[in-house]
Amino acid sequence: MMAKKLDWGKFTPVISLLVMLIIFSIFTEGKMLSPMNITMLVDQTVVLLIACSGTLFVAALGCVDLSVGVVLALSAVVGDVAYQTTGSTFLMVIVAIAIGVGFGLLTGFLTAKCKMASFMCTLAMAIGVRGVVNYIQSVVGISFASPAITMLQKNEYKIPLLVLIIAACWFIFEYTKIGKRCQAIGENEVVAGYSGVPVVKTKIFAFVMSGLTAALAGIFTVARLGGTSTTMGSNFEIKVLIGIFVGGVLVRGGATARSYKVIIGAFVVMVIENGLKMMGYASSEINEAAMGVLLMVILFLTITAENRKGTKQKRTDKTAKTE
Repeated sequence: MMAKKLDWGKFTPVISLLVMLIIFSIFTEGKMLSPMNITMLVDQTVVLLIACSGTLFVAALGCVDLSVGVVLALSAVVGDVAYQTTGSTFLMVIVAIAIGVGFGLLTGFLTAKCKMASFMCTLAMAIGVRGVVNYIQSVVGISFASPAITMLQKNEYKIPLLVLIIAACWFIFEYTKIGKRCQAIGENEVVAGYSGVPVVKTKIFAFVMSGLTAALAGIFTVARLGGTSTTMGSNFEIKVLIGIFVGGVLVRGGATARSYKVIIGAFVVMVIENGLKMMGYASSEINEAAMGVLLMVILFLTITAENRKGTKQKRTDKTAKTE
């Protein structure tokens, strides 16, 4: 019996993360792996991890959600207005989640039922809703988060909630029909529909998950910042997409979408950002250029590994048929 050949493509995201850690550890003289910086790195990655866990459902469809950043911002801002008006932290959380789920339902309906392209639909929302967020902030002014929300910054609350959210998304995607249906649609939507997959319902659910986790990420962002601002969630959707793709999920989605990949991808993005800041490129053109080059290299390696895997699989299938 022929031994099964190890699929190195699966390890590309892990290898990328380890290489980034080693490189920045060398350039920062070991400061990258100091306990204080590791704690800071995890803290910086929390919001991205939450958002990526939900947006994975959309990515599996072969779609994109460019409204993650503004949904995060609007959920947080309107939720904070609810708190400032009533003094109820519970109401703030409910309002924030309702906005996230509501936008997910709307986007899902427009893309699944009305057949709008997810890219254009969510891009339009990202532009329009950002104006709404800025208007609300200009009227309300600077506000501070409730003590109950700021407590989410404490590790004894933040870490268990983070694990709970990621575990829930992981379970739904990996161990229920919903995740398998999202992957099936990403592989071939027409075939999935003929196979009995409820395409419209599945797509709507996927965008609802993205909106829900964006709202939860907004709550954690308020806790981290201690309040709201007009810049909340700016370009956040780009980080989410990069985290997903760098983790090894291809743009076409399908079977390449896996939960562990987005977790690794989120850490890769934050390791690069954190490492560059520690090297003194905190907010400069060099920071953006270097990050872009590094991410392009990782994406190239990931896609190349996946394409090689697909080519080998086709050859194997062809050989099996001829025999």
